[in-house]
Amino acid sequence: MIISLTQIEKLFKVSTMATFIDLITPIFLAFREGLEATLVVVIILVYLKKTNQRKYNRYVYIGAILAILSSILFAIIFSITFGGFSGILEELFEGITFIISGIFIVTLVLWVSKEGPKMRAHLEEKVEQSIETQKIFSISILTFVIIIREGIELVLLLTGTTSIGSITQASSIIGATIGLGIAIVIGILTFYGIRTIDLTKFFKITNLMLILFAAGLITFGIHELIEAGVVNPIIGEVWNIKHILPESFPDGNPATPEWLEIIGSLLKALFGYNANPSLLEIIIYPSLLISIGIISLKLWKRTNAIVIMEVEKEIQTKLSID
Repeated sequence: MIISLTQIEKLFKVSTMATFIDLITPIFLAFREGLEATLVVVIILVYLKKTNQRKYNRYVYIGAILAILSSILFAIIFSITFGGFSGILEELFEGITFIISGIFIVTLVLWVSKEGPKMRAHLEEKVEQSIETQKIFSISILTFVIIIREGIELVLLLTGTTSIGSITQASSIIGATIGLGIAIVIGILTFYGIRTIDLTKFFKITNLMLILFAAGLITFGIHELIEAGVVNPIIGEVWNIKHILPESFPDGNPATPEWLEIIGSLLKALFGYNANPSLLEIIIYPSLLISIGIISLKLWKRTNAIVIMEVEKEIQTKLSID
């Protein structure tokens, strides 16, 4: 069998594009989680620098290093456990795991919605309290808790993308490493004042992405339970548009435009897109989006209003003193 140069070029192009698509999702997820963790460290270090208390920096580093090592350990244990089942048991385990993971991500989204607008002030206050009470290791614990939370969330997100989409474990690790690297570089630039980040805007945009992802993760968990035969789909397949917007790249159908294959594979990996959903999935996905979105928005607005009131109160206090 003779393969022409044109066919080789086409295969190379498809392979390169597929690899690039596989890397996009883990890069984004790792960048988001990594940047949040990095910014927390930067906020604390900048505060210690500003208040001339750099001698406490080492406690921040201790918490960060322990959190990173713990995250890696969790990733290894979770990966071994996740791959230890097959057949119906695998579908049951994946279904339950994805639903729990999605709920965990939702709680973090809601926490950020509540704390995001006042995160800097909250962290600085906690650090100052630790120094004043001489409970110095509280700084390490604070750093550890926030970073380990992001680490666990990243492991769950990456596991979801590799299971829902066609992303390999190798692509997931490489993409995550690139994303974390970019996040650390931006964190360093922020620390030295070369670059500034609008935390409010950052959390708003990334929270929206995570709400979409969490809804997709929970819905995919339901899909797995339907496949295992433990949940009634109501109607097994409401529509099938794989020939219009496929779930993978390449999907093997020469009639499908390449750009639709790319969009479909990204939607699958990021948001759990399903080209042939059951009626139960169609009901659950928008219901989750609407309910989580409304709660998140209300929490954000309420916290923002409290922050504005506190700022106005400080201004009035200063004016009365003057």
